[in-house]
Amino acid sequence: MAAYYSVLFFILLYSMILKADIYNKEATNTVSLMMSDPLNNVTCDSILNEFAEYAADFTKCSIMYARPVRLCEKCIDQYINFTKKYKDMLTAVENGKPCKSVYISQDRLDAVLEYHDNILSIWNKGNCHACYDWSQAVPVLSNETKYFITIFQETTSCIEENNKTCTNSSQVCANCMQDYLKLDNYYKTLSADAIGVDSICMDIVDSMNTTRSTWSKTLNCCKIRRTPEIIFLCCAGIISALPLFYYVVLRYCGPIRDFPNVLKQSRFKQTILRSLNGRIN
Repeated sequence: MAAYYSVLFFILLYSMILKADIYNKEATNTVSLMMSDPLNNVTCDSILNEFAEYAADFTKCSIMYARPVRLCEKCIDQYINFTKKYKDMLTAVENGKPCKSVYISQDRLDAVLEYHDNILSIWNKGNCHACYDWSQAVPVLSNETKYFITIFQETTSCIEENNKTCTNSSQVCANCMQDYLKLDNYYKTLSADAIGVDSICMDIVDSMNTTRSTWSKTLNCCKIRRTPEIIFLCCAGIISALPLFYYVVLRYCGPIRDFPNVLKQSRFKQTILRSLNGRIN
């Protein structure tokens, strides 16, 4: 009897070990499947909800940094999250049905695709990709952008500090001239390619335009260049007026008034008079 119970005990023990091994394998396969496919247990509704949140985040960020334009620099995280979630929507499948077949290109309104294209249009219109180095897994500001920001901050700081201490704008122009020329010359090198300013990140373009406006209009630092322009315009005006002046002088001061009247009578009239005189004679 004891031997019988011993055999029965070993059979039960073996079956328990076998079930545990099968359970562990199933659990391992489940975990590996979830790790290989992060969207395995994500529903289309949850992806749509996150897509809407990221779209709202980017929209708010782009409005907050619309003036002065710092959209490219400040909204990169929101843009990456938004584009990533849109890609998830294109690849996710729920119960064998792709999520994109539920939300994209299903009606004339096509709100999801419209919002995606609108946000992408804002990003591309600002040439924001040009601000970054995309060679790494996470985009970082390019060396050109970093250097421009550095010299832009130096120029801006110089103008602001001298505005507080100098009594007139001429001193500000003189003290910050080298910083401004350095910034302006570097900006020209960025737009020296065939595409020109259209290939530059909008953050950089707006920063340079603002600095030039402050330099030329607010501080009036371009008056040195304005003097030759005024001289040129005056000379051009004088040269253009010389022909008119010449004809006026010739008309009233020259011998043209003493010229005899020529051809007072037309040839036709002279012919008629001659024929009449011939008949009378």
